Amino acid sequence: DTGPTGATGEGAIIPFSSGTPITLTTVLGGTVNTSSGIAFGEGLGGIIISAGSFNGISLTNMAFSVPRDGTITSISAFFSTTAALALGLSTVTITARLFQATGLSNTFTEVPGASVSLAPAFTGAIAIGNTANGVISGLSIPVTDQTRLLMVFSPEVSGVDIATTIIGYASAGVNIV
Repeated sequence: DTGPTGATGEGAIIPFSSGTPITLTTVLGGTVNTSSGIAFGEGLGGIIISAGSFNGISLTNMAFSVPRDGTITSISAFFSTTAALALGLSTVTITARLFQATGLSNTFTEVPGASVSLAPAFTGAIAIGNTANGVISGLSIPVTDQTRLLMVFSPEVSGVDIATTIIGYASAGVNIV
C-alpha cells in the first residue's frame, strides 16, 4: 500500500561549474566577443554567439539533457577572477545565460528570460579573486524532455570601449520543477 501523495517538491537543482578557469574576451565594438560554456566541472571558451545562437558541434557534449518536462524557476551564477587586469574607465558586466538545443539539433539558442547579470560589474583595476554573482527567481520557463541545456558566460562592455580578456572560475545553478 502507498500513502497519500505528498506536496510537490521545490524542484531539482542542476549544477554547472567550469572546474578550471574560463576565458571571456571583448573586442572593440563588441561584435565578436567570445563567451564560455560551463558544464559539470568543465568549461569551453571561444563560443561566438550570433543573433542569439551558436553551433555547439565543438562542445564535446557538455550540455545537460533534460529527462522530463519541467519549469525553470530560478537561476544563480558566480564568477571569480583568476588573473588581474586593468580596465581603466571601462566597465565589463558578465552575464550567465542559459542556452538550449532541442531534439536532435546542435544549434543552441538563448532561452528567453533565462539570464542573470552578475554584480558588481568589473571596472578599474581588477585583482585576482574579485567576484561577482547574481540570482533571478520567480521564473516560469517551460523546458521539455530531451532538450539539452548549457550555461554560457558572456562579457559586455559599457562606458569606454575596450578589447580585453577576463579569466576566472564560473559556476551556476538552475532550479527545475
